[in-house]
Amino acid sequence: MEKGHIYTTDFTSDEEILSWIDRKSQSKDEHILLFSRLPHRRLLEHIDINSVEAYWLTERVTEGAILPEMDGILEIILNHLSNHTGVVILEGLEWLVTKNGEDSTLSFVRKLRDSVHRSAWSIVLPIRALAFESLWLARLRREAPSMELSKAEIDIEIETFADDGVSEMIALDDVEVEPLEILEDGSPRLIMLTRLPSVGFNESLLRKRILQWRRMGLDVSEVEPALTMDSEDAYVLYAVVEEKVRRAVDLERQLNQMTGSISATDEATSRFRIRQLTGLDELENRLYRD
Repeated sequence: MEKGHIYTTDFTSDEEILSWIDRKSQSKDEHILLFSRLPHRRLLEHIDINSVEAYWLTERVTEGAILPEMDGILEIILNHLSNHTGVVILEGLEWLVTKNGEDSTLSFVRKLRDSVHRSAWSIVLPIRALAFESLWLARLRREAPSMELSKAEIDIEIETFADDGVSEMIALDDVEVEPLEILEDGSPRLIMLTRLPSVGFNESLLRKRILQWRRMGLDVSEVEPALTMDSEDAYVLYAVVEEKVRRAVDLERQLNQMTGSISATDEATSRFRIRQLTGLDELENRLYRD
């Protein structure tokens, strides 16, 4: 992806593009400007919102939101193109076409193309190609050529040790090889992830683990101060929270076995407290006793 150019990229799910943004945001060399159809509370499940300047494309009037109007979006982008270097990711082109028409949207893309030219920025338009007429899509791609998002721009590895003492490097993204199972209440089932070793522990590993926990719906804000600590103190705090997560996983497993034997209110309250990692002692006493 070259600077000074605008691109389209096909994607099949929000998770795909957000995973790419997550990897891009870990670089300290670029500014990430994101216009997303997802509110910030949803983005938190996938990316470190502190490393991304994000705007929620919505017709609601709320903090951090912007109306899906091309003039307002263009103004924000133009204010950034003359400063620093970075990547603009603009989702929701399908919505812009619906609201403003094909010709106006194509004119908007041309303005973006001309504006980003010779700048230290790139612009990426994630699209679902099947949402557009083939002729208009061809015109769009003449202005913004298609590109494929790299799935391995940043490889983060951890060192694990077998029983015979032989070490092996495993990519952290490979720890979760299966998609998270969704429970009846719509929340993902908690699973215990591979324990991160103290050797080689760093901010990148911690940041990735925090995101993994968030995707399961866990409130792990307690460990976030570790992102600014030295590695030794950070690992101590990480280990405390990891133990809470382990207990939460065991508690949810026990709660799942008790479904039907306790009231729906008690079950919902218990699940909430498990995800918040609060009152675990009381929950253990009550659930394991029962």
